[in-house]
Amino acid sequence: MLLGGYLAAILLPWLGVIFTIRTPALHGTPVALSYIFVAGITVFSGLGPGLLAVVCTAFFFNYLVIEPAGTFSLDPRSLLYTVVILTIGFLIAWLCDVQRVTRSRLTAALTSLQVRTDALMEAQQASNSAVWMFNVDVGVLHWAEGGALVFGQPVVADAPPQSTVDLLVEEDRARVLEEYAQAIAAGRAFRSEFRVRWPNGEIHWLESRGTPSALNPKIWHGVTIDITDRKNAELALVRSEKLAAIGRLSATIAHEVNNPLEAVTNLLYLAQSEPGLPQDTRDYLERADQELSRLGGIARRTLTFVRPKSSPGPVRALEVVEAVVGMFQPRCAARGADLRILADSDTILAIPSDDLRQILTNLVSNACDALPESGGRIEIEVAEAGSLAVLTIRDNGAGITPDNVPRIFDPFFTTKEDVGTGIGLWVTKDLVEKNGGRIALEARGLPDGFRTAFRVELPLA
Repeated sequence: MLLGGYLAAILLPWLGVIFTIRTPALHGTPVALSYIFVAGITVFSGLGPGLLAVVCTAFFFNYLVIEPAGTFSLDPRSLLYTVVILTIGFLIAWLCDVQRVTRSRLTAALTSLQVRTDALMEAQQASNSAVWMFNVDVGVLHWAEGGALVFGQPVVADAPPQSTVDLLVEEDRARVLEEYAQAIAAGRAFRSEFRVRWPNGEIHWLESRGTPSALNPKIWHGVTIDITDRKNAELALVRSEKLAAIGRLSATIAHEVNNPLEAVTNLLYLAQSEPGLPQDTRDYLERADQELSRLGGIARRTLTFVRPKSSPGPVRALEVVEAVVGMFQPRCAARGADLRILADSDTILAIPSDDLRQILTNLVSNACDALPESGGRIEIEVAEAGSLAVLTIRDNGAGITPDNVPRIFDPFFTTKEDVGTGIGLWVTKDLVEKNGGRIALEARGLPDGFRTAFRVELPLA
């Protein structure tokens, strides 16, 4: 390409002078066309070919245009014309070369910027983050192109920070604004964690970090990262530690409780053997003995951390439901609540009776705790749907808020701060799933004023 530039630097000025001689309209500006060629050659081939084109232009003009034509004139007038042509030509070539170099550097800078922009976009997507810049003076928050949808939806590229804060969970907004204000006032880096609710209702954890620019403290730059996975991992670790502690504590308690249980069992046996005992009292003692035996079995299983390898059934659902209702009926009656059974006596489940009893006990106990002071109602419905039995325990109690619905089966999560441990529903879900069933919470579209219903699906025998 460079060789072609030098050839063009020789030929094009000659053609320009020839064309000017033969075109009367160009006689007023005899070297204008040659200067155009000089500019083009310099821009496309560099300063060397451009300077050669200037020299050739001056030579051809002196040789072909200045009288006498066909000779290289050395008189003062001819030399003056030649020096002027060379000076103007060199200036044009130099300016064009500066423009060429500037264009080349600008192209390289734009290419480098595009490469870095692409790398930044890939880094944002890979790290599930979004880069931002905040101008304190104008109060505008600019989000870099290609950032991950950390808020579950696109954000306005240039907007006041309040538009982003509005996407946060309401409980976190005041704290985050205060942390931002303190960091900006002190001119120091900040780090803040907060929650956002996605359009689909999911809660995500974000972490935002920012620092003031070293050149202009009014310009802040930083990144917002989705740390939901990290938060879930931390929560799982804490949960595992709690479960391990509960396991050790349960084993200790079960060991210490076992001896008193045996003593109470013996006392119940002696009480049942008492002559002249009223039949109602004898029935109560028999039921207490049954529940005490179940409690002793739970204590023994806790000590060994295994469940008994009992038969998978079958068990008649109505019998277990009636036993559980009999246990909670006095408690409901004391509060003026109605506890009702809607069940088919022929429904037989492929599940151990102890597991079914524990599932129903946990759900009915929670329903009793949620009942209002008066007018409370609980319904236990057993129906069949294909190869499954559907047990529904519904109540008209306080209900469950939408924010708590996703966490209702998490261990140690409870809305009953005074009496709850957060274990019951977690254990219930585990029992249902181990027996091949499913459990779900229903809080909408319930009949007759009921506010909460747990639907348990279990396989029929």
